[in-house]
Amino acid sequence: MPVKVILLPLSEADEPGPVLETALGLAQRFQAHLSVLYVLRNPRNLLPYASLGLTKHMREAVLEAAQQNAGAQSTQARELLEKYSAEIGIPIVPRRPATTGVSASWQESTGQEDTILSLRGRLSDLILLPGPIPVSPPPAFVEAALKSTGRPVMIVPPKPAAVIGSHIGIGWNGSAEAARAVGAAMAYLKTAESVTILTCRSPDDMDLPPDELVDYLAWHGVAADVKMVGREPSVGAALLNASGDIGVNLLVVGGYSRSRLRELVLGGVTAHLLHAAEIPVFMMH
Repeated sequence: MPVKVILLPLSEADEPGPVLETALGLAQRFQAHLSVLYVLRNPRNLLPYASLGLTKHMREAVLEAAQQNAGAQSTQARELLEKYSAEIGIPIVPRRPATTGVSASWQESTGQEDTILSLRGRLSDLILLPGPIPVSPPPAFVEAALKSTGRPVMIVPPKPAAVIGSHIGIGWNGSAEAARAVGAAMAYLKTAESVTILTCRSPDDMDLPPDELVDYLAWHGVAADVKMVGREPSVGAALLNASGDIGVNLLVVGGYSRSRLRELVLGGVTAHLLHAAEIPVFMMH
């Protein structure tokens, strides 16, 4: 899938600098449009919990202070976007740009981040989320991005990524989610210098062993190798350890391939990658 529209949702909880640098770099790479969506939470939703026992006057003062703080953080993030964009020559344009090359835009919306993202994310080719992401429990907006948009999600580590996708690792278990992730990542795979399929399972135990994925990728002009990895201390940790050992700088995986109950009870690969990955992770549910 070609990458022409990249969505970066931000909120007051995020440190915008590193992910903005990475996002603008991806926009340059694909000559794409970066849409930065800053979600402002409605402070009135917090008043019942944050202002119990306060007078009306004090509640209004709390509300005003929260609004001012949110506005200051939004302004800071926008100024960073303008600064970084100017430094590398990317124009900031209206919501519907007249140009077809690389560009960026800024929008603000007030409400629940998961509700807004579940809708706005559907008309993008890639959704970027700042990592690491706490997973006990996972934030609602992460599940909204992965499960409600039908679009791929890239978790970006807290340090700016100088290079993304020169060596791609594919976490392969033969699942439908993993297959969708591979298809959605084809634009990255075709430009990678090397691709390694990482699997923790014996090919004899898989309906779609990695060799068949090698053949599929070859039809798309992508040469790939296969590397068997262990399952200890967990599958997620094993994938990250193997990626570090061979220099992978983009890991492609299926997201939430197990049931929600099993993820909660047993923990899951998705949760570990959201929280622990120090390289960009490309996910598709």
